[in-house]
Amino acid sequence: MKKIILFIILVVSFALRVYRLNFPNAYVFDEVYHAFTAREYLKNSAAAWEWWSTPPKGVAFEWTHPPLVKEIMASSMLIFHTEDAWAWRIPGVILGTLSIFLVFKIATLLFKNEQVGLLSAFVFSLDGLNLVQSRTGMNDIYLVFFTLISLLAFLKNKFFISAVLFGLAISSKWSAAYILIVFLIIAIKNKQGLRPRDLKQVTQLLYFVVVPVLIYLITYTPFFLLGHNFQQFLQLQQQMWWYHTHLVATHSYASAWWTWPLNLVPVWYFVEYQKDTIANIFASGNIVLFALGIGAIFISILEYMKQKSFSLLITLGCFLAFWLPWAFSPRIMFLYHYNPSVPFLSMVLGYQLNSLIKNKFVLTGLLLTIVVGFIFIYPFLTGVFLPKNLLNFFFLTNLAKNPF
Repeated sequence: MKKIILFIILVVSFALRVYRLNFPNAYVFDEVYHAFTAREYLKNSAAAWEWWSTPPKGVAFEWTHPPLVKEIMASSMLIFHTEDAWAWRIPGVILGTLSIFLVFKIATLLFKNEQVGLLSAFVFSLDGLNLVQSRTGMNDIYLVFFTLISLLAFLKNKFFISAVLFGLAISSKWSAAYILIVFLIIAIKNKQGLRPRDLKQVTQLLYFVVVPVLIYLITYTPFFLLGHNFQQFLQLQQQMWWYHTHLVATHSYASAWWTWPLNLVPVWYFVEYQKDTIANIFASGNIVLFALGIGAIFISILEYMKQKSFSLLITLGCFLAFWLPWAFSPRIMFLYHYNPSVPFLSMVLGYQLNSLIKNKFVLTGLLLTIVVGFIFIYPFLTGVFLPKNLLNFFFLTNLAKNPF
């Protein structure tokens, strides 16, 4: 029965992500960087890799992140023989849906309870932030997917596979490196209980020194084939580091790291006006899920202090590892930087909801409020045309800035 429920969750989640995927058939928010550059990759444009090249007006070459995501989007357009928006977005839809499955697998493995896994996957499937990033040609959902699957492999002691997947994660976005904090915690825990024949596991951790670097270099193969040399590669990495540590910019939808769990500043991605209606796309979390999740985080921290549950330590550690470092970031930040923390927020919430399994009335009530919260924001995540007064209500309930 649980497998049937999980299958239904995944099918519905895929349908909700693929619905109206080609709207708008134009760049949305940072697709003017990521998707545009992916299209330039299709043309074998050397300029698309160069920080010194001047792009056409209204778009920009995206060289500030590693190239893997743009290569995947370009490959999708090549496979489907179209440059329509759905072609560069469909890989994110697939990986976003698979991320829900990975949340189920990781939560089940950590807490040794399929019920916890199912609850975690269900609430995560109702998160608006990851849904929007699944439908947008940006790199965040790729980071989430590759990080989750790398963690799952690591938890199963499949270190080489985990290192390869971590290499794909770091080749999507540098912030994947935060998961190494958790890998180190797990490795220390395993080492404490090692027997002589288990020393091979410690040796296998050396994969993470070599394999991700090789994967990272491989993703730059087109860069080298287009005539760039290794010195230029190193200069590009320096430019990327400088960009992320010295970027001075302002944006009306920028937000501080501490506001993200409160969903205070959803990011406005797109708008289209009609006479009496407006279609919007916002990167916004499910405010009910976020609120209950933060409550579950605090409860779980107190529980860990009493019980020293290693499963809770790993889940809480992943949540904090992807969130707290942003407190020290010098660059401009947005709500979507909270994306990688949300799967672990969902796992912690799933764990705490499972403790209410005997109180079905309360559990059902909480799950229904999360569903209602998701239904309410879904039109604002997918560009459904709505009366203008509903838009004002969205801002009222999200405590966000109204641009109209």
